[in-house]
Amino acid sequence: MLKYFLLGIVLAVHIFLASMLFFSDTLSRAPAAAEAVVPDTSSSELSGGSSEGGESAPGLSGSVKEKLSIFSDDYFTPVGLTPPAALLKSTDACQAAGVFTLPDRRMLWGKKVESAYPMASLTKMMTALLVMEEIQYGNSGITLQTPVRVSKNATRIGTRQVWLDPRETFTVDELLKCILIRSANDCAFLLGEFLAGGSHDDFVKQMNSRARQLGCRRFVFYNAHGLPHGREGLENQGCVLELAYLAERLWQYPAVMKWTATWQEYIRENTQKPFQLDSTNRLLRTCPGVNGMKTGMTDKAGYCVVATCEREQGRVVVIVMGVKGRGGDKVRDDIARQLIEWAYTSQTGVAP
Repeated sequence: MLKYFLLGIVLAVHIFLASMLFFSDTLSRAPAAAEAVVPDTSSSELSGGSSEGGESAPGLSGSVKEKLSIFSDDYFTPVGLTPPAALLKSTDACQAAGVFTLPDRRMLWGKKVESAYPMASLTKMMTALLVMEEIQYGNSGITLQTPVRVSKNATRIGTRQVWLDPRETFTVDELLKCILIRSANDCAFLLGEFLAGGSHDDFVKQMNSRARQLGCRRFVFYNAHGLPHGREGLENQGCVLELAYLAERLWQYPAVMKWTATWQEYIRENTQKPFQLDSTNRLLRTCPGVNGMKTGMTDKAGYCVVATCEREQGRVVVIVMGVKGRGGDKVRDDIARQLIEWAYTSQTGVAP
């Protein structure tokens, strides 16, 4: 009996030691397994793309159309063309301007392209970009059809507006429509406020942070719409080069280009007071192929435009900033239209 008792004890000890070795091995592997399945949501996801110096720019379908790099001052290759003397003379009326081709990213000609100037409602391009990137990459579940209730703060934003009412609710897409067609300041404020969880100031921080993530060092944002800010009348700032880059990024989104190319639309269609949205971009009707993108004007900024154009020969972005004085909007448009035509007719302009 004693022999069997001792054998039992030995067997129990072996079983105990074997089990300890098994669980020790399992526990040592558990952290590694856990780390392997936790997704990395750090810098690359927050910036909307790859962490290896470039970013994917998918459309709303999620398919990657083109690899877009982080911006740098040599992002566009200077070609060194000179516009005809008469056209060159007309650009004396603007502070800065540039002519760019895509997707080869060439700068055919430029004037003070690296200098930052007040940009008025060109600001709304960054607002629209953050909206689209939140839809594409964010984890908030926001879509173009997400309803947005009008806030009291948004109703206080004036100048160019759609006269929002706190009793109203619009979809994200409807607000984008108002921003990109009519350049509605109240809608830009409301969208920014909504995306930042109710704080317009937090959205402005996101705008500046995103600009730096993209490599755009000259953008300075004080608000989501572009009006003079605060008692000091601070103006959002941007340069021609970085605005051209921003236009390229926005061109990746069909939902944006749909509205930038629209001359006239409506909101409140199913009410007793439908509201007509007329585009601020007259080039849509006067220059073939123009499909966007944004105009702007304040006293300090003067008249500005980022014009995008697509024809059989290719894509062109023309930027004109700082045209001042009476009739400046017509002068701005005339300069932009002439630069677009020159880009398509110059021998080494737009690549086929």
